[in-house]
Amino acid sequence: MNPRMQPVPEAPEMTAAQEAELARIRGMIVPGRACGTCTLCCKVLSVPGYEHPPGEWCRFCLPGKGCGIYQTRPYTCRGHYCEWMISKGLGPEWKPDKAKFVLFGSNAGRRLTAHVDPGYPSAWRRSPYYENLKAWAAQAVQKTPEMHLIDVMIRDYTIIILPDRDVEVGVVAADELVTLDKRMTAAGNVVEVRKIKAGTQPHSGAVDK
Repeated sequence: MNPRMQPVPEAPEMTAAQEAELARIRGMIVPGRACGTCTLCCKVLSVPGYEHPPGEWCRFCLPGKGCGIYQTRPYTCRGHYCEWMISKGLGPEWKPDKAKFVLFGSNAGRRLTAHVDPGYPSAWRRSPYYENLKAWAAQAVQKTPEMHLIDVMIRDYTIIILPDRDVEVGVVAADELVTLDKRMTAAGNVVEVRKIKAGTQPHSGAVDK
């Protein structure tokens, strides 16, 4: 839908702390990198208060061009840069409009999620992406005291990436958590994935939705 047909929101009023945080985040951008014509985050992520589900274009986005309300966009959008923008080690093949998914870190670095364009639901399984996700998963389960999480989201459907397998946990509700638990077997440690209600005591690491 044409954003000119929608009421344009006012620019958010930000605190000094928010302004400082935005400056810190902008300082993380790899020199020479810019979103350019890439707008995939405006499709695969939902924005609180803007009533568009993940996997659907934000009504203010101009796909392939940019944000139709860039000057008044919400704080959430101002403070989000994908991993390609801030991680020097990710080459041009990881730019979202080429990879067909957006990598975002969250939970203070304990979670890395590939938010996949539902038009290309298997994009994350292609090389070199899949082998890297597996390598990161192998590192994540070794973290202490809590294991970190590598996952894929296609709309609101979640797949947990483990070193030895991929676990489809489906939709994680707002009142649920995903937990990773290590269980000792005769063959060694096995990582188990569970969905639990928020407030339930997890055995090991728990990661918010």
